[in-house]
Amino acid sequence: MEEFINHQINLVEKEKQVDVEDTLKMLSSFTPVQLQKRGVALIGLKVTGMRTGLGGKSLIDLELGNPSKVPPTFPPHKISTGDIVGLDEYKKDKQTKNKLGSQYSGVVLRATDTKITVALGYDVELPPEVQERCMIVKLANNVTYDRMLNALEQLKATAAAPDGLKQVLLGQRTPTAPQDISTISFFDETLNDSQKDAVRFALGANEIALVHGPPGTGKTYTLVEIIRQLAVIQKKKVLVCGPSNISVDNLVERLAKHNMNLVRVGHPARILPTVLDHSLDVITRTCDSGQIVADVRREMDETLAKISKCKRRAERRELYALLKDLRKDYRARERKVLDEIMTGAEVLISTLNGCGSKNMLKREFDVVIIDEATQALEAECWIALLKGKKAILAGDHLQLPPTVKTPTSLTKKKKKGMSTENDLSTTLFDRLLSMYKMDAIKRMLVVQYRMHQKIMEFSSKELYNNQLVADASVAEHILADMPDVSASENTEVPVVMIDTSDTGLGHEIVDDAQDNGEQSRANELEVDLAVRHIQSLLDDGLSEEHIGVITPYAFQVTHLIRAIREKWPAIEIGTVDGFQGREKEAIILSLVRSNDEGVVGFLAEKRRLNVAMTRPKRHLCVVCDSETLSGTKAKASRLDGGFLRRWMEWLGDESDLRFSEQCV
Repeated sequence: MEEFINHQINLVEKEKQVDVEDTLKMLSSFTPVQLQKRGVALIGLKVTGMRTGLGGKSLIDLELGNPSKVPPTFPPHKISTGDIVGLDEYKKDKQTKNKLGSQYSGVVLRATDTKITVALGYDVELPPEVQERCMIVKLANNVTYDRMLNALEQLKATAAAPDGLKQVLLGQRTPTAPQDISTISFFDETLNDSQKDAVRFALGANEIALVHGPPGTGKTYTLVEIIRQLAVIQKKKVLVCGPSNISVDNLVERLAKHNMNLVRVGHPARILPTVLDHSLDVITRTCDSGQIVADVRREMDETLAKISKCKRRAERRELYALLKDLRKDYRARERKVLDEIMTGAEVLISTLNGCGSKNMLKREFDVVIIDEATQALEAECWIALLKGKKAILAGDHLQLPPTVKTPTSLTKKKKKGMSTENDLSTTLFDRLLSMYKMDAIKRMLVVQYRMHQKIMEFSSKELYNNQLVADASVAEHILADMPDVSASENTEVPVVMIDTSDTGLGHEIVDDAQDNGEQSRANELEVDLAVRHIQSLLDDGLSEEHIGVITPYAFQVTHLIRAIREKWPAIEIGTVDGFQGREKEAIILSLVRSNDEGVVGFLAEKRRLNVAMTRPKRHLCVVCDSETLSGTKAKASRLDGGFLRRWMEWLGDESDLRFSEQCV
């Protein structure tokens, strides 16, 4: 057990090291202008606003200092909400001056096309020269790694204690038989039999329950029922969390409809506007006991405003001293109000990383629920699990695992149980499934409400033991059934394959700017075919909002955006990974790989393909080179168990097959 925990610690430390070293290498190798071209920096900014945020932190607004166009939009970049950024004075073409790449650091709270808001630490004094001309650089997020490492160290120190949940999760004993919950009354009687079975099982489990939700099977509705039963009927203290703000807010949105005492822990800038009233920050501002705190906050904002206008250094120092005293008073008052609100909540909701924040320290719960647990690192899950007596994990281990920077093997067979040979891509969900009998810890949802049954067919057969059933409401629906959409060869068929193998040529190109990891790819022929198919769908009456174009490769996304965005701005374009959990009426999938050697790269990852093929509701169009992907050009057999080859064969037999020369 200790050996396994130490292995997890080593994996996280190595991941942190790779992330930090990659960042430092980049910062030391390129000028600010070059960093901006790579999307990891924004230069020539100025501070346009300063105010106080939750916990007394300074919030600053950054915009372009001397914009060359109207509106003054930022160039393309990869800086988004939640990122750690370094802030420093901008000096043209001068490389970053220290290993952090900045004098100040903060967290991005909001990012739009024209403004970025950053939360700095306490008592930060920005010199006038930095406020007038500055830059931000995306940094490695050490806070996340440190919280995971702290959780693992705490687990190691307490692993031997007689704790039922820990003992089961660490393989020290098997789960005890679940309680009989057969007679419960459901809040939502529209749940299907497999959803109700999963609810009963999760409520009756004493230590651990896994809810396996394949694409479109209503996992969120099932979790909402479980949470309501636990909090309202069983009067349990519940912590709900997940790896991303999006998955967490999705649940808040559904739970908010049922008049529960919910508190969403996290800064409001990271929270969907529709659930903002349930955020800890907003509740703190609006509750009766929070009015005094609000008064102190206003005084702090007024002081900040004076500082931004003040030119005399001595006067600025006096104002900063006053601000420091106000912040001390503010934090003391705020801490008391926060504790009252969080203690009184029926359900606390946070990201997994947020469970390690100061506001969550020493809090204990009867049940910890982790949504999208299959997208979270095991170490990340332990940040939350250490706070609970029982756990419910929900997700689908047959879709994409968490994204990691440390190289992982797509072909290496994973070891069962608490092996020290597995890497970070083995999640806690995966490990528990390999340790215990399926029926002892898992229930699977089997009715899906998204896809035409033909779109669902291959995935169900290959990955879900042919158990998925399309609900009658979606089983036969096609694009032609939609209002104002005319019947055609495209709108009356659920699956189309456009095969470029008829050209007898390889069409993929490599992104030469990519200098680390597997090089990204693009395929201009597939871009052209995708554009033509989009035009046909639009001519048949489909709206842009109903169409999504996805591909496994970021370089292909760039090419697709260039060809589509200006003409059809409402069509969503992205990577397969970015579309996980999403859906569209029609999806065009460009698989890119087309070469004489039969090399398919990470398309050998069947979980990525499973995500790709299950995004559409009514229409899936796959654009690909079937010879490359089926292995007919390969000199050696593939190590994906033949999944990709069998999909190509299925598409050839079951789809409306077209060749590229017919479509050009």
